[in-house]
Amino acid sequence: MDKYLLFFDIDGTLLDNHEQVVPESAIEALHRAKENGHNIFLCTGRCKAIWPKEILDIGFDGMVGGCGTHIIYRDEELIHRMIPAEPAKEIAEDVMKYHIDGVLEGAVYTYFRPDPWIDNVVRIRKENSFYGKMAVQTIGSTDEYKYDKMALWFDESSDMASFRKKYEDRFDFIVRDPNFYEIVPKGFSKATGIQYICEYLGVSKEATFGFGDSKNDLPMLGFTHISVAMGDGNPEIFDSVDYVTDPVMKDGIKNALIKYGII
Repeated sequence: MDKYLLFFDIDGTLLDNHEQVVPESAIEALHRAKENGHNIFLCTGRCKAIWPKEILDIGFDGMVGGCGTHIIYRDEELIHRMIPAEPAKEIAEDVMKYHIDGVLEGAVYTYFRPDPWIDNVVRIRKENSFYGKMAVQTIGSTDEYKYDKMALWFDESSDMASFRKKYEDRFDFIVRDPNFYEIVPKGFSKATGIQYICEYLGVSKEATFGFGDSKNDLPMLGFTHISVAMGDGNPEIFDSVDYVTDPVMKDGIKNALIKYGII
């Protein structure tokens, strides 16, 4: 049997967006894939501070986090690219200035406005608090910011146009929803992270699989040799993948791994 590198998004792929659990069928399938000699990786927009313990406990061989800004293989940190200190502070101030909501994500800390108002952000802040109170910081409470990327929401009260104009020469603005950008330093993506892992391990791109559900997964799904979308993911990505599997809670991961002979 050929051995493959398998890359999995977290939210909406491993972790069901509604139930907020990883189905047992997926966990068992991933364990079987490892037993068969394949390497399994997280490939997520989430930064290390908010990688769920229950997912890490599955036993991944490595992680491509923060859309390629943080790469770990078997507990060895290979890359960690933080936003430099001065623009990091200025960006935080501009989030307040332009009345933008969201989270500045890092390996140790996540930073939120003192007054988050958009429902998704309020929920994320509450969830992040479970990772330990040190993981959640408030913009304005420090002059030293350490983070790798941003997830920013906005509404009619926000001036996102000015914020984007100021920073789009240094960052890629990934449209996740009409009022939600995932913002990553230029030169980094899930695809660049996978490419780095392939080169590090001396493995051909032809030995890679990618599993995702949303638009920020498109770089990964476009790079890997075989691309799989979850059946309850964003339909806009379905035409860009090799296979659309079943929804997360209907054994989507397990069924895709069976289809391709991984397990």
